[in-house]
Amino acid sequence: MLDFRVGIMGAGKIAGVVADTLNKLDTFTPYAIASRDIDKANAFGDEYNIEKRYGSYEELVNDPDVELIYIATPHSHHAEQAKMCINAGKPVLVEKAFSYNASTAKEVLDLAREKNVFCGEAMWIRYLPMYLVLMDYIKKGIIGRVNNVVCSLGYDLRTKERVVSPELAGGALLDLGLYPLNLISMVYGNDSATIASSCAKLDTGVDAHEVIQFNFKGARNATTTVSIMYKADNKAYIYGDLGYIEIENMNCPEVFRIYQGDHKLVVETKIPERQISGYEYEFIAARDAIILGHVETPQMPHSETLRILSIADALRNQWNYKLPMEE
Repeated sequence: MLDFRVGIMGAGKIAGVVADTLNKLDTFTPYAIASRDIDKANAFGDEYNIEKRYGSYEELVNDPDVELIYIATPHSHHAEQAKMCINAGKPVLVEKAFSYNASTAKEVLDLAREKNVFCGEAMWIRYLPMYLVLMDYIKKGIIGRVNNVVCSLGYDLRTKERVVSPELAGGALLDLGLYPLNLISMVYGNDSATIASSCAKLDTGVDAHEVIQFNFKGARNATTTVSIMYKADNKAYIYGDLGYIEIENMNCPEVFRIYQGDHKLVVETKIPERQISGYEYEFIAARDAIILGHVETPQMPHSETLRILSIADALRNQWNYKLPMEE
């Protein structure tokens, strides 16, 4: 059986983690790399043992042997590049944020459905076995009715151009905030909520630090703090009327613990030993969807990509933060 051949668009840090993961994942291979700088593509290809190297994205899209393209470029370019892939009939997996706003994302996803080409968002916490197991515990009522979610996510990313530049759709929300937004959505589903928030901005104009609170019907809520100014504890807590869950490293969980009653530990689950990096699960899901002729994965359907980005749009409207490409 031939390995499933993946082309990577963009040769940055995350692309390197993905290439390394695919090299270690049975029945997959990082087959091609494309960068606007052919020297960078060649260096990346040498490091990760990639056969085909291209100095333009168009060359990658036109390679007939590529079976899936993974987009790992700045957020500002995702929608345009995803359309390029879809119009060429190439299935595409887009790194989060899928795009910089919901309207451009909808254009891409509508095109994918029109052309019947797979298009997915690589929001990896939706695919991680740790979270799938955790959500199953919640559905089975191990902590009773969920009443509150509290999470914090922060890294000092002030030296990263893609994060601090409005022209690249930078800011804490699109780079980090989508993780807690997705976690809250996984817990509460698509229940409507009122949202209050506050935001502090860098001199460049991007959002640097925010506090977001969701109030759902039935006296249920969720609160998250997101920052590109400092390393946070990166924990999440899910509170129910029968107990609570603690998650360490919420954007890539290393362990979760479930407590009942008077802080009694009843479950402790650690990261699977077989896990490579965590990125492998979204590629397995994408390949399975492609084989079945689906345009989306069940883990991260198009409707959720659009819903989460719509929430992000509403938050940025509260902060009066428009990106240059939205003006």
